[in-house]
Amino acid sequence: MTNIVFGIKKFNSECWTVIFAEVYGAVVYIDRYATECLHWYAAGNGYMALKNAGAIAVHELGMYHFRYPEVKDAKKAVIVSTTGDPAFYQRTIKMILAKNTFNSLTIYCSIPCCTTNYPATHSKQDKLNYIKLKKDIEAWMISKNMLQDPSVSIIHVPLLIAPLNDHLFVTPPFGDLMPPLNTSIVEDTSAEICLIANSFYKLFDSLNAKIEVYSVGKLSDLLAENLENYFVNGVHQNHSSRVKEVGVSLILLDRTLDLCTPTSNNTESFLAKVLGALPRLPQHNNDVAINMSPAFGTTEGILRMYKVPGCLASIEKSMINFFVSENEKKLLTTANQMLNNISMKDSSKLRTPVRISGHSLEKAVNKLQGTNSIDSMMNYIEKMQAIMAIVEASISQKTSQFEFLTSLEKLALQNLSVSRESSSILAQLSNVVRTRNFRRLDIENLLALLIHVYALAGTQIRFSTQQEQQLEESLAAAIFEDFETFKKNPSTNKISTSQRTLLLLGATDAAAARETSHKIAARIIHTLQLIAKQRSFLQDYRFLMIKTTSQETIRHVSIVEQIIEDIFHTSTSRELRDLRQRSSSLISAGFNLLLRGKAKRHPRDNPYILLYIIGGFTAEEAKLIQEVSLIPNKNETPHVILAGSRLLNPLDIVDKILFH
Repeated sequence: MTNIVFGIKKFNSECWTVIFAEVYGAVVYIDRYATECLHWYAAGNGYMALKNAGAIAVHELGMYHFRYPEVKDAKKAVIVSTTGDPAFYQRTIKMILAKNTFNSLTIYCSIPCCTTNYPATHSKQDKLNYIKLKKDIEAWMISKNMLQDPSVSIIHVPLLIAPLNDHLFVTPPFGDLMPPLNTSIVEDTSAEICLIANSFYKLFDSLNAKIEVYSVGKLSDLLAENLENYFVNGVHQNHSSRVKEVGVSLILLDRTLDLCTPTSNNTESFLAKVLGALPRLPQHNNDVAINMSPAFGTTEGILRMYKVPGCLASIEKSMINFFVSENEKKLLTTANQMLNNISMKDSSKLRTPVRISGHSLEKAVNKLQGTNSIDSMMNYIEKMQAIMAIVEASISQKTSQFEFLTSLEKLALQNLSVSRESSSILAQLSNVVRTRNFRRLDIENLLALLIHVYALAGTQIRFSTQQEQQLEESLAAAIFEDFETFKKNPSTNKISTSQRTLLLLGATDAAAARETSHKIAARIIHTLQLIAKQRSFLQDYRFLMIKTTSQETIRHVSIVEQIIEDIFHTSTSRELRDLRQRSSSLISAGFNLLLRGKAKRHPRDNPYILLYIIGGFTAEEAKLIQEVSLIPNKNETPHVILAGSRLLNPLDIVDKILFH
C-alpha cells in the first residue's frame, strides 16, 4: 500500500525542488503565502534555503509592496506567487522590470491558467491573458535591454502544503478563506475554491489516489464539485503499473458550521495556549514569534536589527507532537528535563526546583545563559526554541484572561443546558461587557465568547429579544468607550479591530462615533443570530450540546469529534446523512447513482481519511486527530490526517466573522 503521508511529503518536496533548481544566480521575489509554505518545509529556514540554493537576493512579493530595489549585475529573476489575480502579475512584474535589467525571468505560480495542460474550468480569455502576459514581459525586458533576446517562462506549480507534522497540514495560500454565513458565495471565493480544487487534484493525482469525496456545508459542496470536474476533465499522470491505486476518503467541512470550537479558550492542548499567548510571526498565519533573548542575551547596537525570533517550524516534529497532544503541566516537566540535559552536557548543573513552573524555568534559562557562550547555546537552538515557547506561554499575562474566559464558557454551557430558553446567560454576559475594564478583558475576547455562546446554542436555544437588545446596548457602549480611550492615548493603547472599523468608517467626532458604534453593535447581533442558524439544515450534527450517556452531564462536542466518533467508534456502518458523497470516477459515480439508497460507501472503507476544514482548524481538533492517528492499526482502521486553511485561535474567528 502506498504510504500517503510519505506521498504528500514527496509531492511538497518536488514542488520546491523544481524552484530551488532555478534560483541559482537569480533574484527571487516570493509572496507571503509561498514564503509560509517554504517556512514549514525548510523548518523555519526558508530564506537560507533559497540562499543556499544560489539565490543572490530574496525580496517580498506583495500587492502593496512598491519599493522593489534595483539589484545590480543581476541578469536572472525568479518569481514565486500564489495569487490567482492575473492583473497582479501585470502590475507587479512591470514595476520590478522597470528597475532591473534581466535577461531571464521564470514565474512559478499556483494559478492553473499558466499552463496549457489544465481542465476546461477556466474561460479561454483567462488563458489568453497569460499568453499576453508573456508577450508583455518580453516587451518590458527588451525595452530595458535592447541587445538581449529575453527568456520568459511561466510554470504552474501547485504550492499548497505547509506540513506541521505527519498528521497535520495547513494550506497558507488559502489561509484567508472562510465560508460565508449566508447562502451567497462571491465570485472571488468561487475563484479561490477553483484554485484549491486544482491544487488538491494535482496532489491526489501524484499519489495515484482513488478519491471518494464527502462534503458538509455549502462551500465544501462547491469544492467537491470543482474537484470532481478536475478528475473527470483533467489529464492524469501516467503512473507505473507497479504503483498501486490507494483509496482516500476526503471529507470537506465548512468551519462556519462549528464556530463554537475555535472560539473556546480550552488549553488541554498546550499548542492552543501558545497560539493564544504568543504574537504571530510577522506575515504568518500559522506560526508564532518566540522571544529568544532570555536564552541568548539582549543584543545591543547594530546587532539589534538582526534579532530574529524563534518559531514553531524550527522545533523538532516530535516536540510539535507534544505541543499538540499534551497539557501545560506535562510540557513544563519536559522543558525542565531538556534544560537539565543541556546543563549536564555543558557541565553547568542546574538545581531541580521543588515546583516546576514557567517562572522557575525562566530563572534556569537565565542561569544557563549566564554560564554558557552564545556559540555553546546555539548547539541546542531547536531545544531552546521549544523551551522558550513553553516558558513564554506559561508566564504570559494572558493566562488569567484565558482562565476567566474558560470559566465563562463553562457557565454558559451549564446555564444553557439547564435553563434552556429561559437562560439568563446573555444578561450575565452584558454585565461582563460593561465591567470588562475592571476584569481586564479586551472587547475582542468578549466578542469571541459571544460567538462561542451563539454557536453553542444553535437552534436548540432561542434567546429573548429583551436580552439581545440589552446586549446590543452594552456592546455599543463598550465600542464607543474603547474609541474614546484610544483617542485620548493613541500612542499607549493597542488599536482594536472595532476601533479600526470606527476610524475606517470616518467616525472622528464623538457624535459620529457613538452613532457608528450602535450600527456596529447591531451588525454584530445580526451576525450572531446568523451563526446560531448555521447547522439548521443538518440532521446528525445539528447540536453541539450533547449528553452521550444518562450518567454524563451535557458537554460541548465539536462537529469534528462527532464525525470521528461516527467513523471510528460506531459499531455498525450507519449512514452518515450529513456527509454528501461524490466520486472522482465517472463509472463509480454512475454506479452509485443506480444503487442510490441500496449500497453506499462509508469513509472508513478506504485506508486513508483526509479531513479538510475550509476556514481552518484548532489545536483541540488537532489533538483529537493526533490521538486517533496514534492508535495501533487494528482491524484495518483507516489512517486519518487533518488539514485546513490555517491554524486558528479565538481572535482569528472574531476578525474573519465580524470584521472582515
